[in-house]
Amino acid sequence: MSKGVELIWSEFRRHVFQTVAVFTSPTSLSVLVTGCLVAVVAGPFGTFQTMSMPLRLVYWGSVILSGVALGAVCRAILLTACGHWRPLLLDLKMSLATTTLLAPLIYTLRATLDPVLTHADLLPGSIWVNTLFFVTPVFLFHRQFGLEPVEAEDAPPRPRLVRRLPEALQEAQILRLSGSGHNVEVVTDRGTETLRLRLSDAIDEMEPVEGLCTHRSHWVALAAITASERRQGKVFVRLSNGERVPVTRTYAPKLEAAGVIPPRSEMEA
Repeated sequence: MSKGVELIWSEFRRHVFQTVAVFTSPTSLSVLVTGCLVAVVAGPFGTFQTMSMPLRLVYWGSVILSGVALGAVCRAILLTACGHWRPLLLDLKMSLATTTLLAPLIYTLRATLDPVLTHADLLPGSIWVNTLFFVTPVFLFHRQFGLEPVEAEDAPPRPRLVRRLPEALQEAQILRLSGSGHNVEVVTDRGTETLRLRLSDAIDEMEPVEGLCTHRSHWVALAAITASERRQGKVFVRLSNGERVPVTRTYAPKLEAAGVIPPRSEMEA
């Protein structure tokens, strides 16, 4: 599997789990159950006149469960592919995609379960418009109902590189990167993982996390540095996990300018 496919698949899985959490929340379940009961009792779109209550229960239950499943799939796919879009445009796109997939299913269910109407009596275009009329508000108002997860404002920035890590490290903070050939050792506050990746590419994927190279084979996150020290003429930075990372003369000026290590003259004094 290529790196690009791995990243997309990892992002898609994350959105699937997030979507399942959204659709199975107590608020979502109560809304779905209430909506199903109202539809069964009221029998909208002529189902009251042509279907018995047991048939309406089967029909509307199937429509709502199918709508939830298709909506969840569309949500996960579009968040993966178009997550950078504005929320309103993203919600409208989800509505259109879900409606386009759900309308043919509703057409088939109605023609199959309704004892009076047949395929010839149903208008696909009308079903599509009616479906859009009900699906769109669900996506537009789910944020107002508190169903859309919102990241905390003070949450640390999440670099793209974390999507390459195993699920157990997805929420970990990356402390440093160390390169060796075409492999990169990713050290986090919860463990270490080795990736098949060049160090330069791994550093690019750490944006927007601030960090500096201390050595041609080492990059450290600025937030992970707790101190600096000099031993036997060599300079090191100490990280929050207790590790010491070497600083070479080539990279020392940038660390001095950032205030990470004191000027050489002060350390030798």
